[in-house]
Amino acid sequence: MSKQRELPLVAICGRPNVGKSTLFNRLTGKARAIVHAEEGITRDRFYGTAQWEGRSFRVVDTGGIVEDPIDHVVRKMQEQVRVALGEACVIVFVVDGQQEITRIDEDVRDELFTYGKPVLLAVNKLDNDVLASHQWDFCSLGFGEPYAISASHNLGMDGLAEAIAAHLPETEPDETEAEAPAEVTRIAVIGKPNVGKSSFVNAILNEERSIVDPTPGTTRDAIDVALRWQDKDYIFIDTAGMRKKAGIKAKVEHFSVSRALRAIRRADVCLVMMDATEGISQQDKRILDYVREAGTGMVLVYTKWDLVEDKTTRLKAIGEELERKAPFLKHVPVLTLSSVTRQRLFKSFEYIDRVAEEAAKRIATPKLNDFIKRLGARVAPAMHKGKRARIYYATQAAVKPTRFLLFVNNKQLFHFAYLRHIENQLRAAYGFEGVPIHLELREKREGSR
Repeated sequence: MSKQRELPLVAICGRPNVGKSTLFNRLTGKARAIVHAEEGITRDRFYGTAQWEGRSFRVVDTGGIVEDPIDHVVRKMQEQVRVALGEACVIVFVVDGQQEITRIDEDVRDELFTYGKPVLLAVNKLDNDVLASHQWDFCSLGFGEPYAISASHNLGMDGLAEAIAAHLPETEPDETEAEAPAEVTRIAVIGKPNVGKSSFVNAILNEERSIVDPTPGTTRDAIDVALRWQDKDYIFIDTAGMRKKAGIKAKVEHFSVSRALRAIRRADVCLVMMDATEGISQQDKRILDYVREAGTGMVLVYTKWDLVEDKTTRLKAIGEELERKAPFLKHVPVLTLSSVTRQRLFKSFEYIDRVAEEAAKRIATPKLNDFIKRLGARVAPAMHKGKRARIYYATQAAVKPTRFLLFVNNKQLFHFAYLRHIENQLRAAYGFEGVPIHLELREKREGSR
């Protein structure tokens, strides 16, 4: 396994609440990182791609640097910041232009000098001409002329981006490729809090890319991680744990769940993770419903398999529970794995590839209509008030999500049980393993065009 060939990396750092994530979003041109007034929102390394006058580079947003962290999660955040600074070839040090220089700013300054890398000082929150004069107060930090910016108001960004590009190392033309190749497979890793999502991603990468801690809600954003496995490109999206609405108390958790739902929609395949030591909960079923509604292909992944003592009995119990509580998942493949022992860890790629291929499957219209005719000849829908449901024509309208249009005489005549029968027969004939199928009925008069 190897990571994709990477563009030059620019790390954004500074103490909490100086506008690092706002600057990240402005440079990358996307509102990817969560921005909120609460301290400590950014915890993991968050990567994106930026461009300036034909130069492409990666940007990494980091958590706020604090002194003497006493919390487990905050200590791990600080480790993530140092990893990002070590990886970067250019560092953007962000300070709050509406406040005086703090001791933490000076401590960060002292540490950045030890890296021996180009450091650009961005004085943020200078939202007007009067405030812009504050930039000179920060010359004492010793990084040369500061860059006066307002990331939220898009002021001074051209000058900063030009300076970043000027400090980037020279690259060969074939190395300035986009972050995500055209043939990339996107995988959303989703589930309740503490089911092992970040542990799985870290184990796949063989590094602590996302913070892992027993504290619920440790992961707050959807983190994209690109890698290459057996000559194929993948992007894993590590998401925040999705808890039921009643358990969402902080506003930032609403952002986290929103990003997780967006990850489901932009993924080719969802790895829906569940704790192998627990049964299917109502929240698990809600998450599965989100995936079904989005129409994204899925694999059920039972994590923490190393904690299961009688594996044969537990595997049988899982099958019985799925059949009893979630019969709608009978087409979805099930994988058990352990991120600790790495048992069947890389088997997940086989499942991902299989479902991704099924999610991209198209049935030719003539073939599909032959299937519909044979289906009607075998099992005709029931009569209702002297009328029988008829399908005149069918076509596959889309993939990702997989959607079929059925042109019929009267939508009211199609009972859900008959539609489920059509779906089951489609699967029997064409597969669609792990892929939700959406059937859409449209009324059409017989003989009309």
